[in-house]
Amino acid sequence: MAKDKLEDMVMSGVNRLLAMQTPSGGFGVWPGETQPVPWGTAYVTHTLIDAQRQGFTVPQEKIDAAVSYLEGELTKLERGESVSNEFKYGLTPSQWEPYVHFVAALAGKPHKARALKVIEGYKLNETGERVEQRYLLAAALYLAGDRRYEAELKKPDLSAVTDQRSWGWDYYSDLRRRGMALNVFQDLFKNDPAGEPLAQLVADNLRKQQSEWFSTQELSWGVSGLGKRVAGQPSAFGSTALTANGKAIPPAPQPKGAKTSDKSWALARASEYKTLTLEAPKVDQGHLYLMLSSQGVRQGGDYKLGGEGLSVDRHYRTIDGQEIGLTAGSHKLGDLVFVELTIKNTRHERITNIALVDRFPAGWEIENPRLGRGVQATWVNAEEQWPLDYMNVRDDRLEVFGSLDAGQEKTVVYTLRAVTAGKFTIPPVEAEAMYDPRVWARDEGGTVVIAGPWKENLL
Repeated sequence: MAKDKLEDMVMSGVNRLLAMQTPSGGFGVWPGETQPVPWGTAYVTHTLIDAQRQGFTVPQEKIDAAVSYLEGELTKLERGESVSNEFKYGLTPSQWEPYVHFVAALAGKPHKARALKVIEGYKLNETGERVEQRYLLAAALYLAGDRRYEAELKKPDLSAVTDQRSWGWDYYSDLRRRGMALNVFQDLFKNDPAGEPLAQLVADNLRKQQSEWFSTQELSWGVSGLGKRVAGQPSAFGSTALTANGKAIPPAPQPKGAKTSDKSWALARASEYKTLTLEAPKVDQGHLYLMLSSQGVRQGGDYKLGGEGLSVDRHYRTIDGQEIGLTAGSHKLGDLVFVELTIKNTRHERITNIALVDRFPAGWEIENPRLGRGVQATWVNAEEQWPLDYMNVRDDRLEVFGSLDAGQEKTVVYTLRAVTAGKFTIPPVEAEAMYDPRVWARDEGGTVVIAGPWKENLL
């Protein structure tokens, strides 16, 4: 990947995060929110510090403002004052305080006495989130100059990774915990050999499934931890060669001023080659890593319908509520259609952080509900509408996010207008628990025809 392209991608992410900073210095969960949350602020601040240390342009005053907010929350706890309980998202101080301690210490602003007091409430034989929290507190103390937990930090949990995941706003999973521990280990001890078993554990578990099976937390922490580990590996090694069908493929040129001996290749239509062979030298110390990525459009476009834990249905209606078959017959330019999405939690427990995504055909344009352009329909029941955490309207889809209680069913209604004549594909509508992709639902798509005015123009 070209260096300038990588920088553009990173800075795009950095600028998006900075756009969510509130006047207090903390960060909200969704764009446009004015109420910051401690755990989310710690997460963003950690990311910004990492990016800055890698040489990317992150304004120091933005980091300082975020750290000041985190310090303020810790100071309130020290004084016994009321703090941000994140009532909207259901997190208590006991859930967010350990991570805030670590990030504050990483920024050079540790609250050592408070961290010591909190860690004394943890035991060595605890499990799950408590193990993660204790590790973060121990790391915060290490950064503050207290080495009493160093031996424990160098012996992270290497037990088998379970499928435990949380739908709550702490985004916890057992694999996320290991990825987070690997990041912290690398921050503290760089490429100490004691971290290699943990890196292998994370890598082995990321190999087991396709990327869509993992939550964003599992991928971001796991991949970034491995990235930090790889960055400390040998910076120079012998020649490498890639051959396709026996023909040598030259590597991409290194960006000007690059300080790495990494090699990269780009190969179009790689799946059509009968043989691909990569020859790499052995190294006396450390490891060599191969990172492989591919992109394209899968032939056939088959997708699984139904759901697990969720159900979703999509219906198309007229302004008076009559159901119509969008795939039956043809529609005229300018026709207005109401899209009714019904989503249900089929489990016996509350599900949070649900993403419902409806992609519409290319010949249709959404009537943006934010602009007040949508036509109101008398048949829409306001009490049945889903109270959303956030809504994102894009050119090709509507994305809405929210939570559902056990057995709860809600609807989302929006309007589309036919703007282009032709025959178009209707993609499926789908929903997913963002931090547990095993909880999902999908309803079928189809095709739709928008008739043009050609007949009237023919003699």
